[in-house]
Amino acid sequence: MVSMAIYVTLEGKIPRTPFWQKGFHATSTRDLQEAVNMRPGSIYSAFGSKEGLYCESLKDYTEQMKTQIEGFLSSADTVLGGLRAFVENVVIKTKDCSPSAICMLVKANSEFAEKDSNLYELSLDLTAQFEAYLTQLFTQAINKGELRNTLTAVEYARFFQVQFTGLRGYFNRPNVGQFAEPMINQMFMLIKKL
Repeated sequence: MVSMAIYVTLEGKIPRTPFWQKGFHATSTRDLQEAVNMRPGSIYSAFGSKEGLYCESLKDYTEQMKTQIEGFLSSADTVLGGLRAFVENVVIKTKDCSPSAICMLVKANSEFAEKDSNLYELSLDLTAQFEAYLTQLFTQAINKGELRNTLTAVEYARFFQVQFTGLRGYFNRPNVGQFAEPMINQMFMLIKKL
């Protein structure tokens, strides 16, 4: 549990950059100290452990993804339009602003598959929550006639996640940026044809 005094000191932002960039195991106490500008004792007092800070970081990352999507949905005419704007933002516009091109949830699922069962379970739970959120969005898209009714909303959500994760991984490579827009177009054309 995060100490409220420390949470306010951090202005409500849980630092996730070192974890997202390096992963849990490769992030040192020094990395965390620099990220939060606190001594180790204060970090452990606020978060209980490195694991506690990581858990809060992963939860914060998931909420920030939802908040970003909501922002794009609020300024779009359609659900698919909002999701497309979100994908373009992550893959093209803010790609170089992120500590890693790979989704932090995907990275966590990969890192903890063999060990740290609490962190692995948390990453799976947050991934399932995010999928449920996307399923709600695709339910709206189906109900508004943006998509055919040939798949269930969860099937559309899963397809979206696989495509989005693949795009993020692909555009982690150098000298492929010119393919981003056409591949995003293909992603959304495929979604509409399913």
